[in-house]
Amino acid sequence: MTFVGVVGARKYKNKQSITDFVNGFPVDSILVTGSCKGVCPWAGTAAKARGLRVKIFSPNLNNTRSKFEIVQRYYQRNQQLISACDVVHAFISKETGLVGGTKFEVEYAIRLGKTVFLHREDSIIERICQKALPFSNYSKELSDGWMNFFLHTLA
Repeated sequence: MTFVGVVGARKYKNKQSITDFVNGFPVDSILVTGSCKGVCPWAGTAAKARGLRVKIFSPNLNNTRSKFEIVQRYYQRNQQLISACDVVHAFISKETGLVGGTKFEVEYAIRLGKTVFLHREDSIIERICQKALPFSNYSKELSDGWMNFFLHTLA
C-alpha cells in the first residue's frame, strides 16, 4: 500500500493528463490530495472512479480573523498532506511555473526526505529523490569511483 500525494497548480490545464496518471496507479494505492480547484479534485475524481481510496486534506478555516490566518491554515494543511505521503507528484503549470502552495509542498517534501516528481504541462517529468543513501556518511572510506557508481546506480 502506497500513499501517493498529488498536488498542483490551480492554473494547470491538462485535466486528461491527471486522469491518465491516476489510472496508472497500482490498485493498492491511496491517493492523498488537497481540496483546491484543478489538479486535486481531478485526481480525486479519477481515483474514486477506479475504486481507489482517497484522503483529502482541507484547511481548517474555523475562527480565522485575517487573510494571514487563512494563508497560515493552508500551509498547515499542506504540511499535513505532505507528511501523509510516501511519494509526491506535483503538477506544474506552464503559465506560472513552480509557485505558491505547490512550491511549498515540494520544498517541504524534500525537507522530509520524500521522493518528489515534478510533472510539467509540457510533459517533462523531473524526479527529485531525497532519500539518504546508506553509505553517505562514509564517503572517506569508499573510493570516489565506488561512490560515483553507487550514486548513479541507486539514483
